[in-house]
Amino acid sequence: MPRVTSEVWRYRGLVADFARRELKGKYKGSVLGSLWALVNPLATLAIYSLVFGFFLRFTPPVAGNGTLQSFPIYLFTGLVVWNFFLAVATGSMQALIGAGPLLRKIYFPPFAPVIGNALATTQQTAIELGLLLLVFVLAWNVGWTVLLLPVLLVLLGAFSLGVGLLLAMLNARLRDINYIVQVVFNLLFYAAPIIYPIALVADRYDEHPWLRIYELNPIASFVEAFRDVLYDLTLPPLWQLGYLTLISVGMLAVGWRFFQSRAADVSEEL
Repeated sequence: MPRVTSEVWRYRGLVADFARRELKGKYKGSVLGSLWALVNPLATLAIYSLVFGFFLRFTPPVAGNGTLQSFPIYLFTGLVVWNFFLAVATGSMQALIGAGPLLRKIYFPPFAPVIGNALATTQQTAIELGLLLLVFVLAWNVGWTVLLLPVLLVLLGAFSLGVGLLLAMLNARLRDINYIVQVVFNLLFYAAPIIYPIALVADRYDEHPWLRIYELNPIASFVEAFRDVLYDLTLPPLWQLGYLTLISVGMLAVGWRFFQSRAADVSEEL
């Protein structure tokens, strides 16, 4: 981790430039501009709320204030986590490929566009989180547990960036990775309690003990931790915080080492 931090800090200006370039280019020419960062998740929220909250009638648990019971809010809390992870992980592949023509002309650390994409995604996620927090405030469902939110965001960012670095380098060498990731991530979305309560899975533990591995899914743990802090107004279990810390630091270390070990000649693959 110290080595990662020192390398990124050394090229912080370049990383910031790629982040600005990503933000400007993402919605260039559109009327709404950066507001699309809010419109897209809200549209997704509306669709899932209609399908799973109205037609299939998934009932969410009662929130921490004892009165709030809203499927759209419960769903949105999970979607914020998923959207951030998905944007960083898949955006990392696109960022490295997109920087290929420039990388072939001049030298710069290949990790710069990848981390720049992660920073741009963080800014967009901040808009979603701001809206979510506003909703919780209006619903009188806010507690001191929100102070843990920055810690969870840092851990989620480290985990997502680690996955992104790994996928970006693999995709640079084998473009089929992009298509494989789309399939795997579709499965991963439904393998996490985003659109349904985790109780639906936990209730089957006695019948199918092997299902307990479900809780080892990092995305499932992140979603539950965010919901504990924001929706339930409780602290995540200590074992879960320890697990998320370990998996986040470990994933970032693995992703960084793999990326850097193959970064020297990556321009030839782009």
